[in-house]
Amino acid sequence: MTRPSWRLAEFALLAMLGASSEAAALISSAPFPNRRPWRYREMVHVSNVDTAPVSVSAATISDAIAARDAANGAARPFAAMSEQRVLVLKVATTAFLFADADSSGELDFEEVLTMMRHVDMTSDATSIRHEVQQIFASFGLQDDERLSYEQFVILLTLIDEQTAFFRGLHTFANDAVKIGVQDMLHGVGGHAASQPNVVCDDLSCHILDDGSQAWRQSVEAAFSLVDRDDGGSICKAELLAAVAKYPLISQLMRLPVGLSEAEKIHHMEKLYDAIDVDGNDDICEHEWLSFFCRDRQTTNCVSEPTAWDPARPECAAITGFIFDCDGTLYQPSGLIPGALDALTWLEREAHPFVMLSNTGAKPNAAVDAKLARLGCTPDGAPLPAGRCYTAAEAQVTFMLSPGQLPPGSKLLLLAPDERCVEMLRERDGELFDSWDLRRSMDVDTAKEWSVHAEARLRWEVAHAAGEAAGAPPPKVAVVFFHDGALGRDSSWSYDLFEAMTILLTFGAEFIYTADDPTNPSIDPRYPGKVFPQPGPGMFVEMLKKAMPPLSHARCFCSGKGGNVGRRFMIDRAIEMLKEQGHSGERDKIMIVGDRFDTDMRAGVLAGIQTCLLESGAHTLAVASEFPTDIPSFTCPSIADLAP
Repeated sequence: MTRPSWRLAEFALLAMLGASSEAAALISSAPFPNRRPWRYREMVHVSNVDTAPVSVSAATISDAIAARDAANGAARPFAAMSEQRVLVLKVATTAFLFADADSSGELDFEEVLTMMRHVDMTSDATSIRHEVQQIFASFGLQDDERLSYEQFVILLTLIDEQTAFFRGLHTFANDAVKIGVQDMLHGVGGHAASQPNVVCDDLSCHILDDGSQAWRQSVEAAFSLVDRDDGGSICKAELLAAVAKYPLISQLMRLPVGLSEAEKIHHMEKLYDAIDVDGNDDICEHEWLSFFCRDRQTTNCVSEPTAWDPARPECAAITGFIFDCDGTLYQPSGLIPGALDALTWLEREAHPFVMLSNTGAKPNAAVDAKLARLGCTPDGAPLPAGRCYTAAEAQVTFMLSPGQLPPGSKLLLLAPDERCVEMLRERDGELFDSWDLRRSMDVDTAKEWSVHAEARLRWEVAHAAGEAAGAPPPKVAVVFFHDGALGRDSSWSYDLFEAMTILLTFGAEFIYTADDPTNPSIDPRYPGKVFPQPGPGMFVEMLKKAMPPLSHARCFCSGKGGNVGRRFMIDRAIEMLKEQGHSGERDKIMIVGDRFDTDMRAGVLAGIQTCLLESGAHTLAVASEFPTDIPSFTCPSIADLAP
């Protein structure tokens, strides 16, 4: 069984809170501050929360509180806990079970890290990892050990309410409660419903369904396990027997905890009837797959964005604009029709705007020069200075941020020319000169560097536990500053890929500018056709496939849509708007672009408005492939942006 898709953390939390289909429908129309108004019902399949007291003894918790109070020199009785902590503790059982992706009854470091990463949308990956290491260290656990349920409850009882972990869990829970699921929690002294709540309306789908092939394979395997006689259908008796026998089936059915045998049977019978669409008392494989692997093209799996109309009040409220460049303002043949008119409108209305490019090979000045060559003269004047920002510049800032790549780090840096090197040296020559920087690498050197990468990982684990001795080994990183091509002096080769694979396998960090899989190109021999060229994201994905499990915390993407792109690119763009006189209020800022996975994702993660132009790479027809990146608005082309 694949791990839960924490990309949809808000959906997961709603399931933890046990929302009914009516509550889910209410939530689908209620706005969240700085977050998408998700249609929660699409991810809620079986939802029930165990609201009985947590199953850790009062004596155990009292002892833990006493130990804390003794350390702090203060006493606070259990009954005096804050409402915030009571709310978080109330869903402790269900939260633990949901995070326990492998159903081991304990949480390993990666499971806690994954939970933390998706409930805390404000901290960077390094800070999140450090906090999880502190959590494990507080129980005397190493990163390769596991957190028990009892320790998890004690953690929620004692953890500082100002930590990112506590605030993240509470914010998600509190948001849901505020908009209509308070009744599902039954109050502090209430009673859980006598029967589990089974949600199986025709729009629901399983909370683990991320639309991947791996999910479908799990569902197919589950059917084969239940269908003991290979007859092509299953009956109720077979399903009940399989749930008791196979962990895969139990996970698929998401049986609520704390049910009596009679309640389990009642739960399974209702679910069986929901899957058995034709009501003939057996479930064929088609019914099984149709229920657990919903057709995202024909079901309402994503919320619909609003059509952009400058006369609408919500559109008129937008006063700051962030534009993607390639596919939005220009294409290989020149400026996109209507782009200059849109920018002229913004200039005349005195609306601040900036342009962002995910290029990893070019500094800001190169994009400025390109726009000038293409005749980008809003209102007849040259484009003002300070309006463009690239992923290359963002990555330079990331690399030079305090502690990211300390003096003495070893870097394999791939780029088509020297411009990125010049940017790094110009910004911090002393740090740059301390690095051991290579522009290419053979396999033997990679093996030598892998020893340093592995030693650095071990040191970081020991350091988090307060047991590190001596100077830290050098950090090792693979760094991309390219848009696909590497230029004349270097090229992609099997040996180079082998070298990078060795480094990344043994603990090197992976730093890259963008996830764009392709870049557009034209050939005058084929008028009107746009051909794809390999982009940075194509090479990134290939190398990520070679990285071992638990490695994603060592990957850093500074471009639009990247995991550190919010801080190093979008936040910088907002500062550029403020430099032009904008207030910086995020609900009055909109990013305009043509891709879900970079432009729309960047806006969603940053809490700003988003607008998809359907004249570029993506249209609403593929929205179901990007259920977490749905735009606020949609517009046929940039020519339709201005009144």
